[in-house]
Amino acid sequence: MSDTGVFWLHEATVRPEWVDYNHHMNEAYYVLVFGDATDAFYDHVGFDDAFRRREHVSLYTVEAHIRYLAEAHEGEALRIGTRLLAYDEKRLRLHHTMVRRDDAETLAIIELQALHVDKRVVRSSEFHPEIAARIAAVATGAAPQPAVSRHWVRA
Repeated sequence: MSDTGVFWLHEATVRPEWVDYNHHMNEAYYVLVFGDATDAFYDHVGFDDAFRRREHVSLYTVEAHIRYLAEAHEGEALRIGTRLLAYDEKRLRLHHTMVRRDDAETLAIIELQALHVDKRVVRSSEFHPEIAARIAAVATGAAPQPAVSRHWVRA
């Protein structure tokens, strides 16, 4: 996958508590890191916590497919590349690629679909026009690259 259209929004370091009895990162923590990358994308398009609370909306992941390609080990720095694959008035399809920061080896990928939900009635609903415009800017390449969110192991 080329870097065209990829946003490097999130980095993390594999924490000791994420490592399982096989001495590599447990599958649940791949999902956790991908979830943090998803949240970083939402923040990037203005769909942050303040917006969600103010508008009583959210995005629910309704489908996800993950492939574990290589092991991640304690202390390794990870980078997550995010690409917007598709969207419409109330859905997003995202693809994340997890790479080891040191050698850029791809460790895992996930494709997911998220549905915009009006929490007052717990039903799908259309994106707010401001958010829809920001999503469209990402899709057309007009959105700028943001700063990376980092979650590091504390020494």
